[in-house]
Amino acid sequence: MEYAKRQSCQHDAGDSGGRCSGFEKDVICWHRKSFGLLRRTILGMIVSALEGRFAAAAASPEPRPSRRKVVLVTIGGVRRKETFSEAGLHNIPRLAGEMVGQSIFYPRIWNEGVTSHFNTITSILTGVWQHVDDWGRDRPADPTLLQYLQSQWSVGPSQTWVVTSNKALTANVGVGANVILSKQLLVESVERIIMGTSRHHQLQRDMLLEELTAVMQDDYERIGWSVPSSSAVMDPAVKNMFLTALAAFINGPDSPTSGDELTWFVATEVLKRVSPAILVVNLSDVEVAHSGTYSLHLAGIRRTDALIYRLWNVLQSLPEYRDNVTMVIVPEFGRDPDGSSTNGFFNHRTDTSTNRMVWAMILGAAVRKPAVVEREVRQIDLAPSLGALLGVECTRAAGRVLTEFAG
Repeated sequence: MEYAKRQSCQHDAGDSGGRCSGFEKDVICWHRKSFGLLRRTILGMIVSALEGRFAAAAASPEPRPSRRKVVLVTIGGVRRKETFSEAGLHNIPRLAGEMVGQSIFYPRIWNEGVTSHFNTITSILTGVWQHVDDWGRDRPADPTLLQYLQSQWSVGPSQTWVVTSNKALTANVGVGANVILSKQLLVESVERIIMGTSRHHQLQRDMLLEELTAVMQDDYERIGWSVPSSSAVMDPAVKNMFLTALAAFINGPDSPTSGDELTWFVATEVLKRVSPAILVVNLSDVEVAHSGTYSLHLAGIRRTDALIYRLWNVLQSLPEYRDNVTMVIVPEFGRDPDGSSTNGFFNHRTDTSTNRMVWAMILGAAVRKPAVVEREVRQIDLAPSLGALLGVECTRAAGRVLTEFAG
């Protein structure tokens, strides 16, 4: 696949309005006219955040722990049009509000690899563009950040976790790490409830479990594959703990209504119970776009915004994380442009900037000074950057360290 052809915005110094070329109409050009309002909003929030940060520092000079932690949140395909554009800000009020004001924000992150879920996530984790099976049947061709950390910190799988609601991310996404496929874990948890309460009416219980499993394996993604692998939780006792907690959750008043709410719950349980050095969380409710319903896709974006905000607040409430965690948020890719032969927002297949250009937000301990970094960077720059932050060298990564937070 050819890499995206990137063109800079062209400005005429004699034209106060400016002009742009090279990007699709729904991609925001970061110059004074078309992005002026959003840029002023972000910079204004950063100024406010700095004032609050200085005041907090004066009130609480407590030193940070020396060993840092990372939470990496990846989101399925979302276009700039529906997120960080003037027209899309209302879909992400928390990301574009309080959170961006505390962050280092990269508005132009490029996915130059295969825009499938498994290949993109493994590219982010390895720092090398991966070109393996799209459905997670193959392992990444290069070591992941999780493997580098285990080796160089001399720690086991308990320090490296992946939690995902996307079925394309099999256990191969985190080789040697604990990987929880939250939907599959839900099936196992409900199986305990259905099969464990009574052995009477066994046929009806078997049929109910079969129906539940079919629903979880063939839900809104509409792609037609079944869950190809089970979760890879290395310690049976730990898995049992999660199954028990999940059973209580789904029977409680705040039971999940979407795959991402389920993933959020499991991820927060990992943080509270295990406190790993790295947690990768993948949210995929936005992939309801494959069903062709735009309103559901927008609802997925808004839910993602709310869940990420809740996750950040959980991190701030945990002593193990509050002062030494860096949270990175990045979409996997965009989506195809409106009017394309692939039905626009339905898919993420085209070699266009609408599909390939995303954004990234860095929050927490690594943010020395909130900023908007307008230069173009690549998704494969994240692995060596997070490695540098953790004191880990990603020796085979092709990406570069982003010095704004990891230098």
